[in-house]
Formats: sequence, structure tokens, C-alpha cells
Amino acid sequence: MVGLGLALAAGGPSVVAAADPAPGVNFVVPVAEPMVVGTDANGQSMTLSAGQELVVALPDDPSTGYSWQVGQVDAAVLHQEGDPQFRGQPGQLLPGGPGTSVWAFTAGDPGTTHLSMVSVKPGAAPAQEFTLDITVR
Repeated sequence: MVGLGLALAAGGPSVVAAADPAPGVNFVVPVAEPMVVGTDANGQSMTLSAGQELVVALPDDPSTGYSWQVGQVDAAVLHQEGDPQFRGQPGQLLPGGPGTSVWAFTAGDPGTTHLSMVSVKPGAAPAQEFTLDITVR
């Protein structure tokens, strides 16, 4: 490593071949950037890499009694990461006011799945549906 630092400091090559890693050293393999989608992606198809994050941000207004729920997805292909997060509109501090529900998913096993999310309130039919066809490679 000292040789690498000296070579770079001396104006050496900008590309250096790395030697075999030391035993017990773990390298992080970068995964594709997160895919962030909103209502404009409704009904579309997309391809993700295994391990890639999908973030779905949908308009929400808890004061109406409606909330977004996952209706259908193959959890082996695309699994939800924790509970959705609600983000109020900037500058508004009204509890229950309008904002955005943000859902995080991670692409898992290779395959395809249909992600269906519905906006429902207890005892009522779904008011809205959001769908994506996902292929994981």
C-alpha cells in the first residue's frame, strides 16, 4: 500500500493493478443505485439487479382514512424492507395532513413479480391502485 501511495504521489499511473487481497479482508461489491418511482411509473415494467433497492413514493393523506397497502408481490423476488415511512409536505406541520408514503423494497431472487399496492380504508373498496411488473436479474 505504501508503494501505491508513493506511486500516486509521484504522478504515477492512475490505474494500478491490485494484488490479491489479504486474508480476512472483505470487499464491498457495489450494487446498482436505488430505483425511485412515483405515480408516473404506475403500470410500467422495470428490471432490477439482485440486491438493488426499489423505493416507491405515493401521495397519501391520512386524514381521509385511506392508507396504502401491499396487495400482491412475490417476496422471494422483491421483499419489503420494514414499514413504510410517511413524510408530510414541506412547511406543513399538520398531523394527519397530506404527504407521501415511502416504501422500500429490495430485489431478491432472479425472476419476475407483479407488485400491486392499493389505497384502502377499513370497510371500503380500494380507491386507487399502483402496479409495477418487476424483473430481477
